[in-house]
Amino acid sequence: MLGSTLTRASRLAKALTTSAFALALLPAALFAQSGRIVGTVSDPTGAPVAGAQVLVQGTALSGAAGSDGRFVIRSVPAGTYSVKAYRIGFHTQTQTGVAVAAGADATIKLTLTQAPVQLGGVVTSASRRVEKITEAPATITHIDDVELAGALGNSFGNSLKDVKGIEFIRVGVMGAAINARGFNSSFNNRMLQTEDGRISVLAESGLPVGGLTTINKLDIAGIEVLVGPGAALYGPDASNGVITTQTKDPRQFPGLSMELDGGSRSFLDAQARYAGVTGNWGYKISGERVQANEWDNSLYYPAVVAGTPALAEKGADWKTSSSRGSGSLAYYLNNGGRVQATVGASRLNGIGATNLGRNQLKNYDFHDYQLQYVGTHWFAQSYMTSSNGGQTYQLNAFTQNTARYPTITADSARALSAFPGEGRLMAAELQNNFSISSLTKTGIGAIDNTHITWGGQLRRDRVSSYMHWLSDRRDQKAILLDQKGVYAQLETPLTEMFRVVLAGRYDKHERYDAQFSPKAALMFTPVADQTIRVTYNKAFKSPTVLQTDFYFPNFVAGVGVFGNLDGFDIKNAAGTITKAYDPIRPETNDTWELGYKGVVGQRLFVDVTGYRTRFQHFLSPLATIAVPVLGTTAYNHKTGAKVTDEAGANQIVLSYFNVGEGTIHGVDAGLRFFFTDKIAASGNVSLMSVDTIKALATDPPEATSFNSPSSRINAGMDFNNVVQNTTAGFTMRYVHKYNFRSGVNFGMIPAFGTLDLNGSYRLNQSARIMVQATNLYACTGGTSSAPVTGIASTVPAIYAQKQSCGFGKKHSEMLNSPEVGPTILAGLRFDMR
Repeated sequence: MLGSTLTRASRLAKALTTSAFALALLPAALFAQSGRIVGTVSDPTGAPVAGAQVLVQGTALSGAAGSDGRFVIRSVPAGTYSVKAYRIGFHTQTQTGVAVAAGADATIKLTLTQAPVQLGGVVTSASRRVEKITEAPATITHIDDVELAGALGNSFGNSLKDVKGIEFIRVGVMGAAINARGFNSSFNNRMLQTEDGRISVLAESGLPVGGLTTINKLDIAGIEVLVGPGAALYGPDASNGVITTQTKDPRQFPGLSMELDGGSRSFLDAQARYAGVTGNWGYKISGERVQANEWDNSLYYPAVVAGTPALAEKGADWKTSSSRGSGSLAYYLNNGGRVQATVGASRLNGIGATNLGRNQLKNYDFHDYQLQYVGTHWFAQSYMTSSNGGQTYQLNAFTQNTARYPTITADSARALSAFPGEGRLMAAELQNNFSISSLTKTGIGAIDNTHITWGGQLRRDRVSSYMHWLSDRRDQKAILLDQKGVYAQLETPLTEMFRVVLAGRYDKHERYDAQFSPKAALMFTPVADQTIRVTYNKAFKSPTVLQTDFYFPNFVAGVGVFGNLDGFDIKNAAGTITKAYDPIRPETNDTWELGYKGVVGQRLFVDVTGYRTRFQHFLSPLATIAVPVLGTTAYNHKTGAKVTDEAGANQIVLSYFNVGEGTIHGVDAGLRFFFTDKIAASGNVSLMSVDTIKALATDPPEATSFNSPSSRINAGMDFNNVVQNTTAGFTMRYVHKYNFRSGVNFGMIPAFGTLDLNGSYRLNQSARIMVQATNLYACTGGTSSAPVTGIASTVPAIYAQKQSCGFGKKHSEMLNSPEVGPTILAGLRFDMR
């Protein structure tokens, strides 16, 4: 125990040392004197307008009103400004002539009058600076803390099901998977997840942190979902989109928040957050414990003895739980900047689907350590994340090992089926933004400044499977991967109506050639809050460590999974090469978008984007490439060695490879209409179509698997204070049926539709009760069940087409995962400031 503690302390010390070095690179000008703009946002009755966005025009500075309506905008250079406030359901207000002096506060009071429309709002993800959502050069959705406060449960995942452009896949009471714009898989990592600016992925798999996040819902200030390529600013992991989470600043969100939720499936969630300020110091701490009985199903695995029945899955524990906690200490500099250190930890238990079957996650741990500087124009950080698989094991291997070795104990069978792993991601980043004044003599006045953002990142991954299922088993040493990148974006006006955005990022991964990700956008804004854009993005998706370094002979008897770092030659019984697979390389993604965002008639907000994407060398899901009993054998292309297990026995080989080319097109459209200031309707639709997928006739069928529905529709309404102190709403979701093929998960996912309800009642200024019913009513176009002969990459799920609807109806959203039914939760929340 002491040795483990000292090791972690040593790692943290190294991370903090790296951080201090990064911070030392900041120029002295960073700490120049500046002032603050502080104040309140309220309605005409004096009630606070929580969640209102406050923007200092002509700068990248902004703030948000807390539950009491108060806001603080720091690091404002001395001068005179116009300050604008936005909020859903209110008219915008601008206060001019706000004078800011160095080292002093400028205090203002903003009053918003109710209006039946969302006049914009601000986001940061699209350009890595504050901008109005109607002017962002991307499809982007912002979910603020006020909206999150109405969602029960352990995470923000449920809020993502209504986001336009997102493929939301519910896999259980507590689990969900996210994708955008096609080519999904059972181990999908095409969407990049970031938290407080740090990359939040598991180094050992490349998967988003997801349920292992150390952040509870009470500490989230906002979430932004960018759909489409984001590599020009975020790097090669952002080929299909980015999900960014920003936590609450202790000074802006002080006080105590607590929430207790419970309901069906023995769901129980308790979470709390406390934050405060003493002098120039701020602090916060948060924690959560959640548990539930997940939906369950039975799988069968191939028999270990020829001619005997398939094996029913053993050892599955459907009780799922997670614990998480984090703490931050912040120091507020005199110039308004903030230095903050954060530490977090989480632990997850449950079941996770894979391309090969599923794993029993047991004490899967995740930790993060971050040191960060946030200022007006400069941002710097250094961080380390680490993950450890604990006692995780494969349920498919456990089932087969108990049959193969009937005399051993269950613990011994679990040890033989272990899936251990450890990953560390260490990174540092430096970023700067500034504006160049640009004036016009057209008589209209000053147009927006030219905005420039630039920065650089360093990253090192250290991955180990403890010599078990990655290439460290063969090479007897941990896997080390280094990559670095630099990026820049320029946004400048051409006229009072036209703006252009130019961006690019250069990335160098030690295993691949350098990659350049450009972005260009032409924005046309004929009137305020009406923008038409044409955008081009080129993104890269680097292979994960699984795709390059998997090395797992006999994951079941005679079947092995091998990464494709060197390439493969497939030979027939005569020794003739019948198929060659090149070493896996990054896939490219060229996307053109035509979009419109605007407020129409002071009641309707519209966001529509049409796109066409061309994938080259796109990465396949896990596929079978050689079956010796059928006369095909795999050889390492680089060394010429036959692919076998350590004893030299033949292997059915599963691996990854690049497919030639694929072209898709689609539309993501969303709208929000205000009938009154208290009643609104929202809806979105996503349509996708595959134009071509060019693969060789000898490629496995997985090569041409799109793995995504052609159409998805969401619609709902919300009612705010129609009855005093109450909120209510409903959401309907429809997903069209589609074929899915990824590893052993092979078959048809039936069409389905669901109805969700939610409501809340405010007891007083600090407390409210909430209810939420998910999948209360459902319709399904059929069922897909695992074959009793055993799941395998050549055996499809059994699909039975039969339309049925009803309350309490279960439906399937992922192959070989349990059908999900209704979940009804009730909760009590306190916010005391």
